[in-house]
Amino acid sequence: MFEGEHIITDMQHWERIIAHAQAQQLKAIGELVELRRHPTGQVDEYTVDEVAVALSISGVAAGHRLHLALDLIERLPQTLAALDRGEIDLLRARAISDGTRPLSGEHATQVEERVLQRAGEQTAPQLRQAVKRAVLRVDPDGAQARHRRRRAERRIVLTPADDGMAELWAYLPAPAAAAIYETVNTCARRAMTPGDTRTADQRRADAFIDLLLGETTTPAAHVNVTVPMSSLLGLDDEPGELAGYGPIPADLARELAADATWRRLLTDPTSGALLDYGRTTYQPPAALADFVRARDKTCRFPGCSRAAERCQLDHRTAYPQGGTDADNLDALCAHHHQLKHHSKWSGQRLGNGDYRWRSPAGLYYLTRNQPITEPPPQPVVTLEFCEPAPPF
Repeated sequence: MFEGEHIITDMQHWERIIAHAQAQQLKAIGELVELRRHPTGQVDEYTVDEVAVALSISGVAAGHRLHLALDLIERLPQTLAALDRGEIDLLRARAISDGTRPLSGEHATQVEERVLQRAGEQTAPQLRQAVKRAVLRVDPDGAQARHRRRRAERRIVLTPADDGMAELWAYLPAPAAAAIYETVNTCARRAMTPGDTRTADQRRADAFIDLLLGETTTPAAHVNVTVPMSSLLGLDDEPGELAGYGPIPADLARELAADATWRRLLTDPTSGALLDYGRTTYQPPAALADFVRARDKTCRFPGCSRAAERCQLDHRTAYPQGGTDADNLDALCAHHHQLKHHSKWSGQRLGNGDYRWRSPAGLYYLTRNQPITEPPPQPVVTLEFCEPAPPF
């Protein structure tokens, strides 16, 4: 047995017990709601106060828990069952609930069926991305309308904080927010000098101030958007993918594609995996780095969602024993790059593009390959069994 293996398995056991207990509590809240429901079917508005007092939580927190309980019981029973079995935790159950809230019951069930199969091996942020992608595919027409409504809510909010500080918060269309963040990042990197002791967050904050107050020039922002050709040609409404953000509605992807520099991504028609990356602009090794980052999409460590564009490239087999080529390079964020080389973690890329990691406790974790495009659905064969025909 590896050192610490039993501790890790105990942690996983108790996580499943916690999830089961949370599901039971949500069911109990649902039973209380039904007990207090008016004869007209309306939920009693004071039930939330009863929950808040019983659990010693705020009314707002009790309201969130009550609404989640009803949503899982009435609209998402498969998600509640997965939570009850300990396959997902409360954060992931909430991710499915939040992501499907604008949908009809039928569409919510379709999304639930699409995402639950892999939900147990994803973190809550990864599951939220999967839910977004499923929602866009299940209800593309509604997605465009929802985006228009959300866009109308764009705003900037200033909130005073302690000790002479404040928070400046913006709610923006995703492409604009991604471009702004990339611009700030670029300025922060340019401002770093050999003697600069500021953290990356501090440099970004200072660059943001300098940009808005006109104390520095604005560099061109570079934002990657992947759009399926079928969607681009208007043959369907397959969603696009905004690097560092996730899936976006087809109309928005087409809008961005209308004013962009193009690069061809050739994908496997069966798996959606990246096979080739257009090299009309860059020469190797820049083209090689672009290919690896486009293929991996995020850091390859389990659960890490850092965009590959902000990751380092790791030689799986150290150079010069291993070559500098796509088969021997993986995107790893700076932290997990250090972890791979300075701890007892080890990683192995599998033939299908998945990445298998072994922990210091000897346990294995899988980072699945992320297809560039959604592979086509597999054909379903239905066998019908009939009674034998009567003899003539």
